Amino acid sequence: MKEEVIIDKVIKKAIKEFKEEEKEEKKKRVLHNTELLLKNFNSLKIHSDKSRYDLSGFDIEEDDEDDRAYILSIRRSKLRTLIMVSHIEMAMNELKENKIREGSYEQYRALEMYYIEKKSYGDIRDELNCGQNTPTRWINSCIKELSILLFGLDGVKFDLV
Repeated sequence: MKEEVIIDKVIKKAIKEFKEEEKEEKKKRVLHNTELLLKNFNSLKIHSDKSRYDLSGFDIEEDDEDDRAYILSIRRSKLRTLIMVSHIEMAMNELKENKIREGSYEQYRALEMYYIEKKSYGDIRDELNCGQNTPTRWINSCIKELSILLFGLDGVKFDLV
């Protein structure tokens, strides 16, 4: 009987630890996805701006389903990219407004300089006149806030702020 109680406690503890690890992994994935979107934002923006084609402009043979499927796939990809770029721009604007209201615009500016303008931490430190680790701290803070703006409830669920 005593062994069963011990086994039960061990199982409950293992399940609790597993759930905590799983939550931490999901949190890391949300932050990682936000960073990936920021790192690739300029390329995504160029892609969405330059890919101005429409399926109606193509004369597709009715019997060539492979070509039609390929073109539809490209169109879906373009649409997803346009939606994501628009969503990132909306989230970045909201973050900027939040930082201005908080009186900490330089935090947003550091994020923008690093990911959009591709400036180094040294350049950011020089331009914003801040300490050695400050740009990294500001950028990480902004990424957490941006994750919530980009991913909504998933960002909130993982206690990112």
